[in-house]
Amino acid sequence: MIFRNEFFIALNNWQNGWGENQETREQLAISLKAECNILDKKYKIVKTNCYRKRFLHKGELIDIIYNNSKEEGVTSWTTDIRYAEFFKGKYRINAVTAAIFEHFPEQNEVILNINELWQCNDFVSQLEEYKVHSPENCNAIYNFKDIQGEVILEVPLRGSEICILSGISSPFDDICNSINIPEDERPKVFKELIDTGAFIEEVTFIRDEAARNAIRNTIIKFNELLQSVR
Repeated sequence: MIFRNEFFIALNNWQNGWGENQETREQLAISLKAECNILDKKYKIVKTNCYRKRFLHKGELIDIIYNNSKEEGVTSWTTDIRYAEFFKGKYRINAVTAAIFEHFPEQNEVILNINELWQCNDFVSQLEEYKVHSPENCNAIYNFKDIQGEVILEVPLRGSEICILSGISSPFDDICNSINIPEDERPKVFKELIDTGAFIEEVTFIRDEAARNAIRNTIIKFNELLQSVR
């Protein structure tokens, strides 16, 4: 297959990032999507779950969690959940939480599977040839290669697909008070928690059923709030 120079430019620009500027992201997405539309279908198939780390803010919780759908256009996901957990940390000022979404994409949702690209000898060899003449348009492509497990999807964020949330516990003494642990037993309990890796008052991840319970509780609170204002 022949890969156009315009494809290399569009991919490099996308992977180079947009500095949180959403207008720039949308323009990069338009260019990349146009180039990917003419690629062979095998580069637009993903046969495993994909993950996306996203910091959630108050103004978007209704759409993502209560309405269970927030359109975001073209976005990057990863097939490596460990990379998603590591990416951009667990905490951001002004964010309610960090969430990791898990989604098995339909074929029409896949813009590009970058992992598949790097398995293609034609892509690798033609990129090498292009690099000789335009190295500045290849820097980001070579920097990331397939180490991020990146796939590019066009799919809404759904609260029902959140598998991990970040959070911080209440102060240790408040927890002990709520379950009536005597003062003299608290040092022992605290040590046991530390020994098992439960670090009180530090940002950590909750997973699977605990994360789903948090989502359900949030929906219940939304319903209670809506009932109170009707």
